[in-house]
Amino acid sequence: MTPYSSILIEIAIPVLLMLGAERYAVIWLLRTPQQIAWVRSHAWLHPNAISRARYPMGFLSVMFLHMGYPRLCFLFFTFWMITDITDGDIARKCDLQTEEGESIDPFSDKLMYLPMLIYMVWQGWLDPVLVSLFLVFDVIGQISRRFTKVKAANLFGKAKTFLVVVLLIVVGLVWIYGPLPFLGRTILPLLGICTGLAFCSTVFKLVPNYWYANILSIMNLLCGLAGCWVVLTGHPLVYALGLVFLGQFLDLFDGRAAERWGSTPKGELFDDVADGTSFGLTTGLIAAASFAHLWVGIVLGCVYLGATVYRLIRFVVEKRKQGILGGVTTFSGMPSPAAALIVGTTCVLIANDAISGIIIAVTAILMVSRVPYAHFGRSILPKIPKAVRVLVLGAFLFLLALGVHRDHYTAPLLISFVIAVGYMASPLFWLIAKNRGT
Repeated sequence: MTPYSSILIEIAIPVLLMLGAERYAVIWLLRTPQQIAWVRSHAWLHPNAISRARYPMGFLSVMFLHMGYPRLCFLFFTFWMITDITDGDIARKCDLQTEEGESIDPFSDKLMYLPMLIYMVWQGWLDPVLVSLFLVFDVIGQISRRFTKVKAANLFGKAKTFLVVVLLIVVGLVWIYGPLPFLGRTILPLLGICTGLAFCSTVFKLVPNYWYANILSIMNLLCGLAGCWVVLTGHPLVYALGLVFLGQFLDLFDGRAAERWGSTPKGELFDDVADGTSFGLTTGLIAAASFAHLWVGIVLGCVYLGATVYRLIRFVVEKRKQGILGGVTTFSGMPSPAAALIVGTTCVLIANDAISGIIIAVTAILMVSRVPYAHFGRSILPKIPKAVRVLVLGAFLFLLALGVHRDHYTAPLLISFVIAVGYMASPLFWLIAKNRGT
């Protein structure tokens, strides 16, 4: 039996069964108002009680591992991390969300994974410098909850916790089954990403809330400027595209941050300049540099950049004319982040200049058109089941970490390209569905 077959039978299937049982139990317990009232009446099912129950479990996991029971350790650890989903669902559906719970839930997560991280450093499995930085950022972030108004974990913190669990599972599998080239290569990149997320999570706890959106926009702008430098200095275009990807991730949340916590008077300007730089200038340079005939690339890159700038200006002008405050659910014309994703992945993946040129031209036309496009973050993403979102994100980040280690990014680029093309064609699907409905 191969190691991966053993992993499937001994680890993956039991974990999926635990997750399935947990999901079934939660859905069954919270079906009706009477059952919700029953859950609320039992103190041991209170979200805070579940969070506190996790306090010693990270240390017990380390004890099992040290005693020579690695399989038991990681199944035990996974079970208790699954309860982090449980207490969140109960808190929301039973209206049991409290300020205390917002603080002790992330604290219990830290008590779960920090002992494991420290033990794995001691055993030589993880880089001590990166783990030390991670610990510093994580501890500062937890202490800051005593002085900040917002106690709950932010988006960076949630992503960090998810990836730390993935990291520990990967290390555990290599620990149990020996060298696994496909998995082993992801350990260091995953740890680096976790450390970066811990830093971002802590920074966003310490700055005033109304600066959240601006910081995200400025970070997006820096990604765009760095991407321009990458292209102009002759580095591989995929690195510049990676910075555009990062800018898109930041752009996905800056609008929501502004709506939730407010922003400064120049916040919208920061956002527009950042979008124009990352999704217009950087992507236009990627397009220009990807063609065999430079003049063709420059022409198409300028056409794309012009369409992006026009698209951004038109959006702001029309939004102000209509008196719209906050975000929108539908765009007139393809939004620039989606256009950047299509053009960027096309230029990196497709070697045929004719095909690339056609895709760039079509994308530019769709940006300046009046074709309606749903807002991905507000209209499409919420309709996708949470489990699917988590699995897709986890798979993408895993492939990305593997690509970083190998310096080979075909798999995550293909996933991005397929998603981008699907979004590009989404108005057609919407039109077909509408015609069938009528």
